[in-house]
Amino acid sequence: MKRIENKVGFFVACIALVYVVVSIGYSSNAAWFEMPLEAVNGIAFSFGYFFRLHAVWAYVCSGVFFITLFTVSFWLGKVLTRWIRNHR
Repeated sequence: MKRIENKVGFFVACIALVYVVVSIGYSSNAAWFEMPLEAVNGIAFSFGYFFRLHAVWAYVCSGVFFITLFTVSFWLGKVLTRWIRNHR
C-alpha cells in the first residue's frame, strides 16, 4: 500500500508543479517549452524585487520554493490517499 501512496503523491506533486509553472509562464509571450524558465525567472524576480535580494540569492530562493512546493504536494497526495483508503 505504501507504493500506491507514493505513486499518487508523486502524481499530485507533478500536477501541482506543472500547474504553477504553466500559470506563471502563461502570462509571458513565450513558447510552451520556455515556460519552466519563465516561471523560475518570475519567481526569482519576485524574491529579488520584494525582499531586495541579490540575484544569486533570489534564484536560490526560487529553487527552494519549487522544491518546497513539490515536497508539500507529495506529502498532501500521500496523506489524501491514506485518508481515502482508510475511509472506504
